[in-house]
Amino acid sequence: MRPLLNARNPLLDLHKTLVDAERREYERVHGRVSDGQFLNALVKDQSLAWLKPLTALLASLDGLLEDKAFHQRYAEVLQRSPEAVMAHGRTVRALSGEPS
Repeated sequence: MRPLLNARNPLLDLHKTLVDAERREYERVHGRVSDGQFLNALVKDQSLAWLKPLTALLASLDGLLEDKAFHQRYAEVLQRSPEAVMAHGRTVRALSGEPS
C-alpha cells in the first residue's frame, strides 16, 4: 500500500491547486463567496463538476488506505497468487514512474 500512500499527497496537492484555481475564477465571475458557499458551488455548480472524479478518487483512496480488512486480504492474495504479485509489481512501477 506504500505506493498508493506515496501517490496520495501529490494527488491531494493537485486537487487543492485545481480547486484553488477554480475558486479564483468562480469569484472573478460571481464575486467573493464564503468557504461554505464555494463548497456548495463545488457540489452543485455544473461548471465545477469536472472536479468531482478527482475528489471521488481521493475519497476512495483514503478509504482504501484506512481499510485494515482490505490490507489483510490483499496481503493474503499476494501470498498465494504469482499473477497478483506480478500485477502488484507493474502497478508499483507505474505509480513510481518507472517504465513497464
